[in-house]
Amino acid sequence: MAEQTGADSAAAAEQLALLLSSANLGSEGGTNGAWLTQTDILTTDNLDFEGVLNGGGGRQGKAGISQQQREADPFLDSAQELESVYSSHMSSAQDIMSSMHSQEPNLFLSTDPNNINAAGGHGDGPCDPAPRSLSASLAHDAIGEAGTSAGASHRSGGPNARDGAQASPRKAQRGQGYRRLWQQVTKVSKGQKLQDNLGLAFSDMTVEDLLKIVLKLAPQESAVEAIKQGLVYLDSSATAALLKELAKQGYLKRAVEIFDWLRSLAPGDELSSLCDLYTYTTMISQCGSHQQLRRALELVAEMRSRGIDCNVHTYSALMNVCIKANELDLAQDVYKQMLEEGCSPNLVTYNILIDVYVKRCQWEEAVRVLDTLEKQGIQAEVRTYNTVISACNKSGQPEQALKVYEKMLAAGVKPSATTYTALISAYGKKGQVEKALDIFRDMIRRGCERNVITYSSLISACEKAGRWEMALELFSKMHKENCKPNVVTYNSLIAACSHGGHWEKASELFEQMQTQGCKPDSITYCGLITAYERGGQWRRALKAFEQMQSQGCHPDAAVFNSLMEVLWQSGVLLAQAKALQLWTLANRSGHFRIYTNSKQDSNVLQYSTVAFTSGAAVVTVVRWVSELKNKLLKDGAGFFRDKVVFTLHKSKQNRSEQPSARIFEAVSLLLAGNASPFAMHLFDQTITLEAASPQLTAWLRSAAFNDFVHIQQSQQLKRISLDLLLSEDVAIAARCIEAFSAVKRYEQVFSINPALCNQALLAQRPQIVALALKYGAAFGLKDDTIYDALQLFDRVSCSGGHINVAAWPLMLCSCLLLAARQVEAPAMWPPLEQVTLLTGFGTDVMVAMERNVLLWLGHDISTISPMRVIQLYLERLGHYLPDFKGIDRITKDLQTLVLKVACSPVVGLRPSLVGAAALVVVRRARGMVPAWPSVLQTMTDYASNDGELAACVMHMEALMQQ
Repeated sequence: MAEQTGADSAAAAEQLALLLSSANLGSEGGTNGAWLTQTDILTTDNLDFEGVLNGGGGRQGKAGISQQQREADPFLDSAQELESVYSSHMSSAQDIMSSMHSQEPNLFLSTDPNNINAAGGHGDGPCDPAPRSLSASLAHDAIGEAGTSAGASHRSGGPNARDGAQASPRKAQRGQGYRRLWQQVTKVSKGQKLQDNLGLAFSDMTVEDLLKIVLKLAPQESAVEAIKQGLVYLDSSATAALLKELAKQGYLKRAVEIFDWLRSLAPGDELSSLCDLYTYTTMISQCGSHQQLRRALELVAEMRSRGIDCNVHTYSALMNVCIKANELDLAQDVYKQMLEEGCSPNLVTYNILIDVYVKRCQWEEAVRVLDTLEKQGIQAEVRTYNTVISACNKSGQPEQALKVYEKMLAAGVKPSATTYTALISAYGKKGQVEKALDIFRDMIRRGCERNVITYSSLISACEKAGRWEMALELFSKMHKENCKPNVVTYNSLIAACSHGGHWEKASELFEQMQTQGCKPDSITYCGLITAYERGGQWRRALKAFEQMQSQGCHPDAAVFNSLMEVLWQSGVLLAQAKALQLWTLANRSGHFRIYTNSKQDSNVLQYSTVAFTSGAAVVTVVRWVSELKNKLLKDGAGFFRDKVVFTLHKSKQNRSEQPSARIFEAVSLLLAGNASPFAMHLFDQTITLEAASPQLTAWLRSAAFNDFVHIQQSQQLKRISLDLLLSEDVAIAARCIEAFSAVKRYEQVFSINPALCNQALLAQRPQIVALALKYGAAFGLKDDTIYDALQLFDRVSCSGGHINVAAWPLMLCSCLLLAARQVEAPAMWPPLEQVTLLTGFGTDVMVAMERNVLLWLGHDISTISPMRVIQLYLERLGHYLPDFKGIDRITKDLQTLVLKVACSPVVGLRPSLVGAAALVVVRRARGMVPAWPSVLQTMTDYASNDGELAACVMHMEALMQQ
């Protein structure tokens, strides 16, 4: 019987020990206020309260976290760290029981820290801290923040000395809960279990248990009613852990609900003491997540009104809230107040202060903080150095960033991937890609793992330096290291290919990123559209723009400028009409706004806007003068005052921006070619248009102005849908490209060697052309046929045959008849009798000459004249459209110019080159921008600045002056 009684007593004692352990009975036994102030880490992003117990050997308590882990992640989560600490100090329930037998029960249950020490809770005593669950770790997650300063101040009698005193009433209140539990324990009899008589359902609840209860509540249920009984068994640090964990899991409103209820309790309530330094600091830190700065300030005021002194962690938390609310001045004010109150900053505080300087781009101040840490004997961590390097980076000071890096190495702090990435980014922004590569190589040499951010930064550096090949090489290396690229990586690659003029590769990367499951963002589409713009791919740019909108990505000013550029520079009338439509969309989105800057008493009507591509500037000017015409019709000439001034400003530098000189040239060409009265000036990157009102209003009423804005007013072009526009241009492009391929084949087969040309015939070139026009008109031939005949005549002249120079009129007549049979319908061929009658040549002579011409031509009378090539160019640009034919301003000019070229003593020029040069000269003279459209450059491979085309243009411009 005695044995049974002893066994029951032992079982009850063991049950009691386990219950006391699960109820956090030993939570105070492991603290004793002995927190290590220098090991407290408060991260600015997640304000975790970390403290390390001094149980079992002071700083030795961190043994659970390896040095390698700390170097890899200096912001190790506090819950993980404390779990590791406690696991290294675990003891069995039997150890606790043996300690109980060696001490009086009331001494073991005491909440006095000194008594706990006496009971062997610390130092060399036989009793180590009890085993801890995750809930215990979560509880001490909060203790670490407030306990670090509070415990130390209590011992030293500093400004926070009352923190320790405040804990005693709460410990007593919590002890009342355990006394109630003890009353239930004494009622357990043989054959019963504790829970059979347990009247308090929350007596064995942990922080995790209460957390689960709250998370399972329906939205309309009260969290306070659900857990308020369980709060009796928590101290303020555990309550702070509960509140913080709720916020972490996305239940901040529940945390606020519980905390605000605790704040509302009367001072004498047993739970009112839960609102102390720990819980207030926790809730202040949570304000930062939602920029609830006002609430944070009010909580600090409430702390002061309750006599709760703020500690270093409270001030640090408040500073962090200020930063997230972008109140940088206030953050610095809080820091100054902290110093005035005698509260010493810790490493976390200095880290936050550096964050302020980073946002202000005050790299000098950030560097000075490092010096302050060194003077105070505080070891800066890798995060500190990284943040200072970031400050130098953002301020465009890569050399200073490198100095901080060297200081970091000298201090024995191992750089992280973030360190190297910041340095690479710093050099990349300065275009010093080789130095960025040196940093990358040093990173490899030191064995630091490269991640996607590192590669993305280096690829971005290559992009800014125009090293697109290197960017692609790094991308390949990235794949070999099994480093998966992200959207930032692809964005930098696409931009690099764009800068390199490789729109095909940019398009390929765009398709690849989607195949890899990487969703494009606004920056992706911006880079892609810019690549298409530089490649002259206006249809692809429009498709990308439509896809961008369908994906919910909002185009910025750079996108609209690039679109205006590629559409207008194409020269295609349909594309230019679309540019005018998109300008309206951009204007409604806040871009290309035209502002009136005139004062009431000024005699000048002033306008201004921003555009940073020539295409966007031209479209804007067209829309502006159209609006001026509307104002003239509505308000009369008096609206314009004495003078009208329009200013085109430069924007902030961006990827689409063009030199002001290029924009100035395009707008000047546009206005001068359309007989506008505007005088233009370029000064300090600003373009100004000025015109006297009388001349301006006269121009707005002229036919020249109507021609100028014809595309803007074309109703047919306005109604055309995007799908129809694209399909129409695809069909035209295919047809014209095929035709131009035939032109190139002709030029390769029938090239004319000027060195073989008969010089006597060259001397009579004007007479030959005049006679050709005369005969052609007499025979009823089309102008195109006459120019074809001249092409045949040149082939014969340069064939090297034995030509009787005196017989050139007969030879010319034969070429006209052969050209007519080649291109005209049989019904249009002139009868031989009519030819002999008009020319006076005998039939036999004509037949003999035709035989000789065919012999000299090798019996191949294929011919393509410059005029036919010009018609092909105009068709590609859309001049066949009915809306344009009525105001065709350039065909006659082109015929006149080609005729002058034909009369000049220059032969052997390819028809495609002559046609291109003639089109450039006439379009430039008529103010048609661009003079050489991008679609024609793509189709012909002729660039306006190429030597051959440029020389031909100069020759024709000289002929135009004659």
